[in-house]
Amino acid sequence: MISFLLTLKRMLSALWRAFKDKEFQVLFFLTTMTLISGTIFYHTVEHWAVLDSLYFSVVTLTTVGFGDFSPQTDFGKIFTIIYLFTGVGLMLGFINKLALHMGRSKTRDREGKSST
Repeated sequence: MISFLLTLKRMLSALWRAFKDKEFQVLFFLTTMTLISGTIFYHTVEHWAVLDSLYFSVVTLTTVGFGDFSPQTDFGKIFTIIYLFTGVGLMLGFINKLALHMGRSKTRDREGKSST
């Protein structure tokens, strides 16, 4: 549990620092808008609960794909195909940028400990 909390702290501090990066801000905004649009679409067209719609959007764009939800309408299936092609690259770019900032914070932590 302690290692989880330490990792969470490192991720949140990296996220905080990443917001100073303009490219990260754009990726964050586009990723958020993509997830919101997917959530609204699945809630409206597939008649899923908002939380289920958000869950499906995140699971789909991170390519996890548990398979517990799937679009039942033809329109939903077509949207999902387009949503995947546009959203997966965006989501991976966002995760990559966040991981880079986390790596930088880990390097800073090591440098700070070695200088003391």
